[in-house]
Amino acid sequence: MTVKPDFSIFNTLTQLPGISGREQAVRDYLKELLTPVADWVRTDALGNLICFKKGTSDKNLLLCAHMDEVGLLVHFIDESGFLRFITVGGIDPRTLLAQRVRVQTQNGPLLGIIGTKPAHITTEAERGKAVALQDLFIDVGLSAQEVKKQVHVGDFAVLDRPYEEFGNGLICAKAIDNRAGVFIQTEVFKQLQNPFYNVYAVFTVQEEVGVRGATTAAFGIDSDVCLCLDTTGAADIPGIAPQDQIVRLCGGVGISILDARTITPRPLFDALTQMCDKQHIAWQVRIAQRGGNDAAAVHLSKTGVPSCALSLPTRNIHSNVEVCAKQDVQAMIDLTYNCAMQGIVF
Repeated sequence: MTVKPDFSIFNTLTQLPGISGREQAVRDYLKELLTPVADWVRTDALGNLICFKKGTSDKNLLLCAHMDEVGLLVHFIDESGFLRFITVGGIDPRTLLAQRVRVQTQNGPLLGIIGTKPAHITTEAERGKAVALQDLFIDVGLSAQEVKKQVHVGDFAVLDRPYEEFGNGLICAKAIDNRAGVFIQTEVFKQLQNPFYNVYAVFTVQEEVGVRGATTAAFGIDSDVCLCLDTTGAADIPGIAPQDQIVRLCGGVGISILDARTITPRPLFDALTQMCDKQHIAWQVRIAQRGGNDAAAVHLSKTGVPSCALSLPTRNIHSNVEVCAKQDVQAMIDLTYNCAMQGIVF
């Protein structure tokens, strides 16, 4: 069976604010969506949302997808009302210049524009330098007095960009990392009826700042195997040698062998690729010498859990113009669904 995804849900998920440590809007939306189809739903002390569906065996499958996105945190407001900020999670400052953000205040979001000293009044030496975080500021278009009434040090800001479909089945949005994994996990969980596994679908918090939610969630679940649903950087762009591209858009689901924090057990990797071949699901090998994901925490929990990251190829990762392909989303859904329903023999 192939699960037909509802991409309007993906659209909604990408537009919700959910920086690391402030994932409530995403969690509330998922809780409302999944409670009717789950045997039970609960939120743990750190904020992970855990949805459970009873299976036909005594084996437990942990699915995890992190809810949080990278973003900004206001750490200073100057005398003119401009906001200085630090990043939460890994963001290249080059991607921030002249972009829009939504500052999350107690009275609701404020539109902000990221600026720096304009080019026509910079020196030649300054124009040759890379943009540094300390050179940037957020302008919310208000007087200093109004800003200080509405914005406070410690407020978060999320990148701002609408969800758009373009080209040949591609999607551009902010927070594809990792609302894509959240979307895939949601669509799979909604369709599960009498799965082989007892399925724990965990929507984790604070992955972007050190896989913190997965660390605590995995400790409380006796899982026999884990599939981590996340994105991965697709470097299939100009200037990158073929051997350094990691994965390619429209190449199918990325099945990890190794990243900086996890090595997939060979029997599990082989079982997943064989499942793809049997079900005619497009797949590609993911080997990333840098980076990690929730699988890094899960595979070390308790006495160890066989774990593998299933990764959606994504260009421009950790920016507000991330790009993925619908056909890769479908491949990742199909693999995850078939694993839950049939079991993974390894």
